[in-house]
Amino acid sequence: MPLHLFLAHADTQEPVLSGGLPQDAVDAPPRPAARSRRPTHLAERSGLPDALPAQRWGLVIPRGDAGRRLVDRIAPLLDKRHEDQHAQVKIYEVEPGMDAEAANRWIGQDYRDEVGRQLADLPRYLLILGGPDLVSWELQQMLGGEAFVGRLAFTDERGDVDEQAYEAYVAKLLRWERQGEEELARGAPAILYMARDGTGAIAEGHEHLMKPLRSAAEALRRKGRFPAADLVEIGGGEGRFSDDDLLDHAHALLARAERAEAGLLFSMSHGLGLPASGRWTSPEEQRRLQGAMKISRSNDRIAAKDLRGRKFLPGGLWLFFACFGGGAPARSAYLPWLEQLAALGLHDGHARTVLSALPREGERPFVAALPQQALANPDGPLGVIGHVDLSWTWSFQDGIATAGGGAPRPRHERFQEALRSAVNGHRFGVVHHEIASFFGEIDRNLTAMYEKDAASPGGADDGARRARRADLWMQRQDLSAYVLLGDPAARLPVARVPPGVAVAIRGAAPGGSAGSGGAAARDPREMEAAVLAYLGGSEAEPVAAQHGASREELLGWVETYREWGRRGLATRG
Repeated sequence: MPLHLFLAHADTQEPVLSGGLPQDAVDAPPRPAARSRRPTHLAERSGLPDALPAQRWGLVIPRGDAGRRLVDRIAPLLDKRHEDQHAQVKIYEVEPGMDAEAANRWIGQDYRDEVGRQLADLPRYLLILGGPDLVSWELQQMLGGEAFVGRLAFTDERGDVDEQAYEAYVAKLLRWERQGEEELARGAPAILYMARDGTGAIAEGHEHLMKPLRSAAEALRRKGRFPAADLVEIGGGEGRFSDDDLLDHAHALLARAERAEAGLLFSMSHGLGLPASGRWTSPEEQRRLQGAMKISRSNDRIAAKDLRGRKFLPGGLWLFFACFGGGAPARSAYLPWLEQLAALGLHDGHARTVLSALPREGERPFVAALPQQALANPDGPLGVIGHVDLSWTWSFQDGIATAGGGAPRPRHERFQEALRSAVNGHRFGVVHHEIASFFGEIDRNLTAMYEKDAASPGGADDGARRARRADLWMQRQDLSAYVLLGDPAARLPVARVPPGVAVAIRGAAPGGSAGSGGAAARDPREMEAAVLAYLGGSEAEPVAAQHGASREELLGWVETYREWGRRGLATRG
């Protein structure tokens, strides 16, 4: 089965790799540079993942004046997170340009040393401020196995910091967060979108990702486990499409996303890369277009300018599947492998074609303009999950055929669980971790294979073993490049408890009742935070004191929360 790439030339819109690469192109991939050094789970497992008082929230900023200016731009968010977690916000300053080894060293030393190696005080929600030229992609990716990590990075086309965009994002996020519990939507509208352009990559994506995702979501929705208010597919279905049909799909996407408040969008398309002419006309053009969404076989796309001044998924979360959809690295993880193929002169020069589309030596890494514009838009989403390298069909598919000779197995569950986590109201850092967690599983399997080979250098290394090792290597590289843009503590503003629970919690204190004075004046979100902190393992007395309540009040809230939680679970069968 060919290996397909989700990348198109920015000028012609033609796929960079129209026919894909054959399976044996990855029979001998380079050995990973940092094997099994990335953590594969959160350091603290006892606390509930969505509870900020238990998990804490902190900042990672570039060292010096640039970082401090960015902190000033998001000051209202710092105040809100201080209030949410009832503790000071930790701010980490880091050097630019960390590679994977330096990032691992920083995580093992500075990250923990800052809190005296007390894991209970370690912030596990980390918001990076600044572009990857200031805080590297490698650090974000390495931290992704240790913590819930997001990034805010806003620049203009020249790459200069856009401070107003930081302020606009924070204002939007806080506006959504400060809605009362009774105003929250009861369910998130969910949109599945495919830019059906007639290419092999999109055909594979439709068959092995979108169709299984749709079927799984519908089945879970019937059981009450995928509480989306609506589930819409745009660009799906069978057969070929004319350009007019495909353009209609693009218009349908923009129209639907305009109405999808607090919604979830999963889109699949080619991302735009280097023009077929072999060069960008300017660095500004590259920043403006690289990673934009290709829509059809004709010269049609959705770029950053198309989201200005219009509603697009307000208060929502966008999972954007495309090459360079999240941004561009300084050096592609696939460079050694592609150089190896090109040097061997294999596969009709396809490797050289892809090599020519990779970032050039000396180019600054950056966050793509399209997600930047979406996040800076006051009527845009609160988070975007995108890819910062080449995106292949390996994201959702094992490259190896089954033992019986059948087609490779789909791996749609990697994205299914992320979608389900989002519509259930989990924080975006948790949603992203549903994808990132598969990296650890694959990395362990790959490491075991390399270690076995090292222990038995003369052992058998047949074609099947080489193919499996190559398959794992490609999956590893692909999954590691998904990043979250936006605050990892943000979440879809949907109700996360059954109707009536908030009212019950208000009257949970002894003698309290909904609508009466005293207990009724409490913010149910603060009461929930106290309950979650207690359930996460904290002692009752300090939690109660932290939230201005007695021990008895806190335990009353806990019992009410448990009672209504059990009732909600009972309705799900």
